[in-house]
Amino acid sequence: MYIKHMDVLLINAPVARYSPHAGLSPPLGLAYVASALILEGYKTRAIDFNLGGMRYTMEDRMAALGHPRIVGISAHTETYPQALSLARRVKAVKRDIRVVMGGPHPSLLPEQVLQSDAVDFVVIGQGEKTMVELVNYLDQGRGSIAGIQGLAYRRGREIIINEPRVLSDIGGSFYPARELFPMAFYPNPFSVLTARGSCPFRCPFCSGSALWHGRRKTRPPEEIMDEISMLRQRHGAQTIFFSDDLFTLDREWMYELLHLLQGLAVPITWGCATRVDLVDDHLLSAMAGAGCRSIQYGIESGSQKILDSVKGIQKGQALKAVKAAKGAGMKVSSSFMIPFPEDTGETLSESIEFMEELHREGSRILLSYTTPYPGTYFYQQADALGIKILAEGWEEFDAKHNIMETKYLSGEEIEGFVNTLKQKLHHIRPYFY
Repeated sequence: MYIKHMDVLLINAPVARYSPHAGLSPPLGLAYVASALILEGYKTRAIDFNLGGMRYTMEDRMAALGHPRIVGISAHTETYPQALSLARRVKAVKRDIRVVMGGPHPSLLPEQVLQSDAVDFVVIGQGEKTMVELVNYLDQGRGSIAGIQGLAYRRGREIIINEPRVLSDIGGSFYPARELFPMAFYPNPFSVLTARGSCPFRCPFCSGSALWHGRRKTRPPEEIMDEISMLRQRHGAQTIFFSDDLFTLDREWMYELLHLLQGLAVPITWGCATRVDLVDDHLLSAMAGAGCRSIQYGIESGSQKILDSVKGIQKGQALKAVKAAKGAGMKVSSSFMIPFPEDTGETLSESIEFMEELHREGSRILLSYTTPYPGTYFYQQADALGIKILAEGWEEFDAKHNIMETKYLSGEEIEGFVNTLKQKLHHIRPYFY
């Protein structure tokens, strides 16, 4: 029998600046890849460099593992420079270690990532099967490099991008290998994915559509309940966060899952995120009855003119959704972004007024700076939209500080409105995430 001997180290690259959202939960995408590799028989370890207090170096970790032969690094746009730095450090330790990079940023810009000789391969999109096939090829010579879907690599000086991989179901045969990460260090250790892919709304500020091309796979409710039961039995989980952007997209699926949650002998509490036009009084009441204690709405702007162009929701829907969730006993958060390409002083003033109104209704206000991420309409059409990108490096694409000017607003004017917002809403401390 063939004994697999290739060790794999998976790394979640860190942010350059402190961020409240970094290190909230175990990186599920990386944990799913790890689980797939373990099931295939490979010794796999993982490290999340976003966790505070974890003071070991890359060299220490690699030495403890006996120097893995493959290192996989997951990167978002803001963490890509750090990921590239890690890749170079890996190569400095031992040049023949194969470095694979994946995650949203490399998936959207594989050619740019492969310009660095510190990166040997890029996994595009969903990573489990692509990574397993790549490791099998490198370890055993199984298959051909050209036949691995969702993979990009260099052949001499030429960059090759193979056929894309079709989005497949998650879960079923395995759960993410959360146990590879120090669960006690995460504020929200028990996040659960109920779907893979993108939502159908194609908002111009979201890169999900470019990454998944509108494809979406939802897990069967029974499968989700099995994972929840496992988390409870193995880790003592009492609270779950469903980490999908649009948890309530499929109403029939929702009621089926709620029925199963209501039937638990020992109830759990949970939170989720969705759009204000995908809930109503009856659904929110049923969610609360099934254990939902917190909900986050992506509202983005308080100007109807802006909402019509970037979100397609009505302010009245947002107000009603906040009131209904509060009435059902939930904690409510409403997220906003500043600025949009068509924002003016008048529309930003409307946004501030609407934030104040929602706060009076009991909603927490979450605020981020609009960031033209690669793959988004805002990034691709920046010149046509009058957007001037001010960032000098990818690490600045963090949504926590302004990196753009618009045809109507200078950087100074944008900061002026943010300062006004902070003064008006000082009692709730708007949260940049």
